[in-house]
Amino acid sequence: MKIEVSAKTIEKAIEEGLKQLNTTLENVDVKVISEGGLFKKAKIEMEFNDETGENDLSENGASQTQESNNNVETKSVEQNKMKNIQNFVKQNENENNENFENLEEINSETKTNENAVVIETEVTEEQIEPKKVLEEIVKVSENIVDTLSDEEKQARKHELINKTMELAKQWLDGLIYTYNINASCEIEPRENDVYANIVGENLGVLIGYHGEAMEAIQHLLNTYLYNKLKGAKRVFIDVAGYRSKRQADLKELANKIANKVLENKRSYKLDPMNSFERRIIHEELSKTPHILTHSEGVEPNRFLIIEYTEN
Repeated sequence: MKIEVSAKTIEKAIEEGLKQLNTTLENVDVKVISEGGLFKKAKIEMEFNDETGENDLSENGASQTQESNNNVETKSVEQNKMKNIQNFVKQNENENNENFENLEEINSETKTNENAVVIETEVTEEQIEPKKVLEEIVKVSENIVDTLSDEEKQARKHELINKTMELAKQWLDGLIYTYNINASCEIEPRENDVYANIVGENLGVLIGYHGEAMEAIQHLLNTYLYNKLKGAKRVFIDVAGYRSKRQADLKELANKIANKVLENKRSYKLDPMNSFERRIIHEELSKTPHILTHSEGVEPNRFLIIEYTEN
């Protein structure tokens, strides 16, 4: 009996395989198909060895040796790619840490200035409730914004969008260079947000399983932007049109299941999805009469339920 198992790490894949075969490690042969990485699951092949009497593997010895050599070469390439992207992410994390240190210095200076104001007005910090202080800060910020003319507000908005696009393009170009793949990034503003589409060849590594790699890249990019640029706009990433196609497929699925729920008046449980996919279905059915949606379970096996309601 031979099975293939995928998991976050090789160790977890082996553990899951042993559970499926209901045996122990000494009774099986394990072949690593993929070691996995930052955006890729590990994958193994497991079968009973000769001692168990379940399979005779002697005839396949030579072919397995050749496959093993090929796998070693493939894994070496994947390891180099993953090492490069980890270094790239680490570099950006270092930049984020520098920004956090600068932010602490600014906060320290601000606190000193606040203490000076307290001395001048002869009011101690203990006498000021934190909530009231926060309310005053919000009011001051609103007054500053209100003093800007419509033209100045628009100019400020366009400046933030343009700066966000510039930084996002640089970051994504660096990511593409690190992966050493033939691709380019197209970026454009849409209302208050920024959309980036990566186009090219063999982009599966940037998409990942059900778009998990793409979502991780988008999260890293926005974290970098928020720490790099005050008021940065949110950036949405699509790879080879995957997000657009996946959205269309999920909306079609959502409406199809909703019609069944309305017809049978009973709940339907969908397969596990990531937060991006669940959010699409939530939004698509949010205005459908007599339909409610909610998520249950724990990541990465969190799933969505579509149910009927009389209200």
